[in-house]
Amino acid sequence: MACYFGWMALLTVVYYLNPTERIVWWTGIGLSGVAAIIVGARINHPAHALPWYLLAVANLSFTAGEVVQVIQTDYLHQVDFPSIADGFYLAEYLLYAAGVLGFIRWRTAHQDRGSVIDALTITVGLALLVWIYLILPYAVSPELTWVQKAISMAYPLGDVLVLAMLLRLLVPRGGKSTSLQLLAVGTVGILVSDVLYGLIQLHGVWHIGTPVDLGWAAFYCAWGAAALHPSMVELTRPIPVQPPHITRGRIALLALASLIAPGVLLVEVNLGDSSHAGVIGAFSAVLFLLVLARLSGVVMIHRHAVARERALRVAGAELTSVVTVEEVAAAVRAAVSTLMPNAPRHVALLALGEDEFVPPLPATREPRLVPAGELGGDLATLLDGSPSALLCPLALKERPSGNSLVGMLVVGGTALELTALQSSLEILAAQSALAVERVMLSQEINVRNSEAYFRTLVQSASDVILILNEDDSVRYASSSAERVLGEPELGGTQLIDLVPPEDSHAVVLALAKMRRGDHSEQGVHWRLLRSDRRSIEVEVRCNDLRDDPTVGGLVLTLRDVTDQRQMERELTHRAFHDSLTGLANRVLFQDRVGHALSRSERQGTVTGVLFIDVDDFKVVNDTQGHGVGDELLVAVSLRVSTALRTSDTAARLGGDEFAVLVEDARSPADVGGIADSVLAAFAEPFKLSAGAVRVSASVGVATTEDSADSAELLSHADLALYSAKASGKRQWCQYQPALQASLLERHELNESLDSAISESAFSLCYQPIVDLAGGGLVAFEALVRWPHARRGMVPPEEFIALAEESGQIVPLGAWVLERAAAEVARWQRTSLAPRADRGRPPLYISVNVSARQLRDAGFVDIVRAVLDSSGIQPGSLILELTESVLMRRDDRVRADMATLSDLGVRLAIDDFGTGYSSLSYLREFPISILKIDKSFIDGLGVSPQQYALVEGISRIADTLGVQVIAEGIETIAQRDLLTAMGCPLGQGYLFAEPLTVDQAGTLVRDDAALGSLDLHPQGRRQV
Repeated sequence: MACYFGWMALLTVVYYLNPTERIVWWTGIGLSGVAAIIVGARINHPAHALPWYLLAVANLSFTAGEVVQVIQTDYLHQVDFPSIADGFYLAEYLLYAAGVLGFIRWRTAHQDRGSVIDALTITVGLALLVWIYLILPYAVSPELTWVQKAISMAYPLGDVLVLAMLLRLLVPRGGKSTSLQLLAVGTVGILVSDVLYGLIQLHGVWHIGTPVDLGWAAFYCAWGAAALHPSMVELTRPIPVQPPHITRGRIALLALASLIAPGVLLVEVNLGDSSHAGVIGAFSAVLFLLVLARLSGVVMIHRHAVARERALRVAGAELTSVVTVEEVAAAVRAAVSTLMPNAPRHVALLALGEDEFVPPLPATREPRLVPAGELGGDLATLLDGSPSALLCPLALKERPSGNSLVGMLVVGGTALELTALQSSLEILAAQSALAVERVMLSQEINVRNSEAYFRTLVQSASDVILILNEDDSVRYASSSAERVLGEPELGGTQLIDLVPPEDSHAVVLALAKMRRGDHSEQGVHWRLLRSDRRSIEVEVRCNDLRDDPTVGGLVLTLRDVTDQRQMERELTHRAFHDSLTGLANRVLFQDRVGHALSRSERQGTVTGVLFIDVDDFKVVNDTQGHGVGDELLVAVSLRVSTALRTSDTAARLGGDEFAVLVEDARSPADVGGIADSVLAAFAEPFKLSAGAVRVSASVGVATTEDSADSAELLSHADLALYSAKASGKRQWCQYQPALQASLLERHELNESLDSAISESAFSLCYQPIVDLAGGGLVAFEALVRWPHARRGMVPPEEFIALAEESGQIVPLGAWVLERAAAEVARWQRTSLAPRADRGRPPLYISVNVSARQLRDAGFVDIVRAVLDSSGIQPGSLILELTESVLMRRDDRVRADMATLSDLGVRLAIDDFGTGYSSLSYLREFPISILKIDKSFIDGLGVSPQQYALVEGISRIADTLGVQVIAEGIETIAQRDLLTAMGCPLGQGYLFAEPLTVDQAGTLVRDDAALGSLDLHPQGRRQV
């Protein structure tokens, strides 16, 4: 550096001594500065050398301009303006601006908006002076062309650009370096010389060799020295962002710059010149806007500072409550994410103790910013591609261990982001150091207390802990051994003495395996003997700690699982047995059937399955209650079990269904004999708490003679049971292949039923109900028929039962109601007047309603809708119910019946006398009509008892105000007897078979015309 300054001083002195040889000495000064910049960039290796090379090119351009100018004036005697030299001079300004802009980019953080505004404020203030005293005189000079004016004004504008870039580089506080100061000196030198040169050109004649040239010489010398000085590398390194407050010196400088405009205005006014007032006003407005922008920037900086302070305060609160190092690291990562919300690729690592990837810190323990590539491979990988890393030490001045370094906080990101947050991250590192130290001290205290803790834990544990010597004697037993085994002192006791004799050999082998390390980690189960010789079950776990000097033995942990194993056995029994009867359930029965089939195949014997269903069990449940029903099921299970052999298995499959597995039978006849024994068991009544109950059973039998596997065996038994019930119950039925075809046919019929309902493929027939005394038509009973496309007319008893089972009876019944009501409405319109003339009420329609249909929640709404759509009076509709509906004592059904009665719809009991008939129904339910079953009518004139019974029913019903209809009247004698005993209404083949809609319409017209029905001589209506 000293040699360089001496050389530049020598060239400057020689220049002033021989100004006529300016091209030699001045060029030497310029090229020496260029060379110094290039050499300095080569020697000092800055992180970014391009800005320095741009400065070197700027110096070279300025020197080239000097050389060209000297050649033109001194040698070529050309005084042209502008010239090529002006191009070189002006290029120097642009190159200077580009170089300094590079320094600004790498040196200052992107958040430093205040420094930019401060530099602009000072620049605008000084630019006003340049504009008024240098630029405007050239702009108004009459002696210059427009090109000369533009070039002349470009020089002061270039000086303004240089001034702005210099101020932007100098304004940020902190990080001042010698190289920066030298650059500032050189830039001030060129600015002063340029301004003086411009003033001299405006007001006098320029001469070389004057003191003005010293500014340019200082420019060359200072820039070269700035590059040679080692501090030049700092100009491309980020400097930390300083606190947001403004120093007094900066405030004074900004105030002075802001006062330039009003000061110039005052001077102009005193001189009597106000021509520049507009320019001064414009510059004043710009300065005002810059001041406002600076104030808003101060507010934003304050907000950012408050946000960072809040983030650090939250992080400090979280760090005070953490209990593990992992929680400290998580809190630190959360805090860094809050501090760097706009940096999605940031990484925060907390390295503690002797982590191998922790890079070394300087002895000063100061934070430092390093490129990520300089770190170790592991840490560079963890930084996930971050270009730079800030290393903040977790240091405490006074630590018990003596080492002040607890660890390190490593934050990855860009250099500008990390520099801007360096102070906040240092505070976070200090808080993290305190939290980590507190956690470590807590862990150390816990470790010191662990021995006493575990000693207390072992003594208080419910499990028994034993330490065995090599001879299997007990060296140590925890205090829980007395509670579990009843032995107060087990020291020296042989473990084999605590085991039942029959288990001793297995325990010895297990201990040998444990010592060889060949034992299950899941534990084994032993039986041990208490001091009272009662056996208990324990779960044993082993740890071989013979090599541990603190233990030196085989450690057994014994847990009393007696109650648990008992519970497991009980739960297993419940899983495979029926809780009510104690018999095997469906799961266990199917499993035993599978095993029985395997044995049967090996031994050549016959295996059979019996499916047993208690006949009419639902009636017992409904009439006597579920408690009596359960009692009956238990009694049935006992009867069935006693009727079997010891090798047979009885099971309850659910509800009132039982099953029997018959094994080792010699022939299917033996299985049939078991079925006979089961049926015989139901011969005697069952004596229950509510009295004697007599029930029968139906049995389905299947054997391996006609079944290939267990699934088929069970399916065939179920089919046989269905056949037995369909054949009249109280019997057993052997599976036949024809049953399969019958089931298939039933399935096809069920599928056809679904489509028939949706397509309205049913039809209605109507059987008349007549006045027995006068012979007049009173009503019709609607009867549904199914004309099947392939099977012809399907009997109602077949498809009605299917519809009941599948639930299709609900939509089918709704369709019947709607169609029947529509037809009777039409008939009422045609016969109303003639019937009224004879004093007869309108025709009504009677519709059968099944139990499933009545139990449907929307049945009452369906009836209402039918009445509304048809327009008939509610009294014209009779709903016929079976006795099974009344026996259930269903509260909701009872409420629906009351609702229908309130609407005016009449309710009838159909087929009265065929079931568990009770005249009490007439009192309990809103019944208005009673229909006597055909079986009672058939006995009239044959049995006096039957006559008396029908007559008694009719008289009691009449007394209770209930109308009676006799069903199935086929002879005139039956009609006359019923008329004599006072039965008012009847229906049957005597009057007509079920009629089609058209036939019924004809009958209605005939009755309206004649007032009565015309009977055929043989007793049947001609239609």
